[in-house]
Amino acid sequence: MAVTSTSPHSAAAAINVDGLPNFLRRALRTHSAVLCAHAFLLRRGLLLGQPVHAGLLLTASACSAASPPAHVLRLLLHHLPPPLPLFSIDAALRALAPRIPFSALLSLFASLLRSHHPLFPDRFSFPPLLSAAASAASPRLHLPSSLTLHAQLLRRGLLFSAPPHAANALLHFYAAAGRLSSARHLFDEMPFRDIASCNTLMTAFVGTAGGIDAARQLFDRMLLRNVVSWNVMINGYVKAKRPEQALEVVRWMAAVGVRGTGTTVVGAATACARLGRLGAGREVHCAFLRRFEDDNLLVWTALLDMYSKCRRVKAARTVFDRLGVRNLVCWNAMIIGHCVYGEPGDGIKLFHQMIRSGNVRPDEVTFIGVLCACARLGLLDDGRAYFEQMSTTYNLKPTFVHYWCMANLYGSVGLLEEAEGLLQSVPEDLKARALGGLLGLCRFRGEWEMGERIALRLIELEPNNNAHYALLCSVYAAAGRWEEAHRMKATMKERNEKFSPGYRLVNLNEIIHEFRAREKQPENQEIYAILDDLATRLKLACKENVQNDFGIK
Repeated sequence: MAVTSTSPHSAAAAINVDGLPNFLRRALRTHSAVLCAHAFLLRRGLLLGQPVHAGLLLTASACSAASPPAHVLRLLLHHLPPPLPLFSIDAALRALAPRIPFSALLSLFASLLRSHHPLFPDRFSFPPLLSAAASAASPRLHLPSSLTLHAQLLRRGLLFSAPPHAANALLHFYAAAGRLSSARHLFDEMPFRDIASCNTLMTAFVGTAGGIDAARQLFDRMLLRNVVSWNVMINGYVKAKRPEQALEVVRWMAAVGVRGTGTTVVGAATACARLGRLGAGREVHCAFLRRFEDDNLLVWTALLDMYSKCRRVKAARTVFDRLGVRNLVCWNAMIIGHCVYGEPGDGIKLFHQMIRSGNVRPDEVTFIGVLCACARLGLLDDGRAYFEQMSTTYNLKPTFVHYWCMANLYGSVGLLEEAEGLLQSVPEDLKARALGGLLGLCRFRGEWEMGERIALRLIELEPNNNAHYALLCSVYAAAGRWEEAHRMKATMKERNEKFSPGYRLVNLNEIIHEFRAREKQPENQEIYAILDDLATRLKLACKENVQNDFGIK
């Protein structure tokens, strides 16, 4: 029914009661329209004993983005007489779930259980609550409440009914809460599974160490897959540091004719970056230009990061300069590209350009690139100034990575004692790692007296770590002190323990992987995962031997 009146109140008055439901479905698009319709229904006595009218009013209020959550709650609990239709209650729960705290949502659910007819809840009433618990900052904290919801679903016979919306929501919660065994047990019990069920469990698998193979087994057994299924496997392989298999899945996906998304392009570009496959990376870039019309900042950042890691920093800079909008992640990717893979001086210039723009504030990752550039160029005074700026100007707390870069800067100009002093100042829980790196540098530079002193301190800190004994043995051997070296070998043989991995200061190895997601801005975590693998390539020696074989295998 077309409504031409500008006032919902007058429009409602102009129609008959039979046409009222159609009007309530179509005409209430704003919060003021909902209020006018509510007043009209109250005045005409069309709410009491009319659950359809009350339900449509509640649904309209819940679906209006302008309606405050408090108004929806008042309608639901006080102003609209029960019993309300299930469709309207479920719509209100879906609308309120992302807008109010989980505890308030759970209290509302309990109140509805007490006040409404026995048909409430149905299988569509539980997913909003479980999704809200899963998307909370700490899903584990809501585990007791979610177990209660699990019990309610079982008691009412709703958990395993088709379609499996409730079971999928519960599966998603267990995965988000880190309860992989519970998620797997629930999945095995489900008589009805859909693509969402498999995707959820695959996502849970790839989020755990060593779970990528279990995810692949489930992926191979799926009779139907959607683009999310393919993306989970591609990015799962990237996260597991198996980029070759990620590209294999990308090729398989293209062969069967599945159209990718921006997430697919990000995963493929990251895999090419880790393998140094410039040709494959260009193919990904061309595919993105051919198939996608929308500007995707995440994809562009992944592509410029790929060009940087393939030692084509000029191409990366071309992508960067064409971006109409840049966020901190784009700047970081380009700064690190210059500082690590290109001309470090250009990276420092770009850092100052970012500061002058005034739109972006540097973070810890930015200073990793800048300090690496200083180490490559031997800019001791500049490095000291940037390291001090972290805390004094930008209120950033240096992590072990920053101490590592500064110690390497000192070491690169021959100031090993200053490097030792700096690393002695790191927090106690990082001290053994820091001194272990410095000990490796002493071994290569022949500073055996300092090496001996550091090794003895390390053995005192970690007496069960045989890597420290091995490094001390190497220091003695490099100094020609064979008697002490043989004595250390005998000590190691007597201990007969497996060596714990040591750490060197010649490259970052996996140190950047300690720069955890909680130290990063949440909205940028997906791109920061792209930058995490800097560790596998980052070399801080002033002279670099780089292979330039970028053919596609």
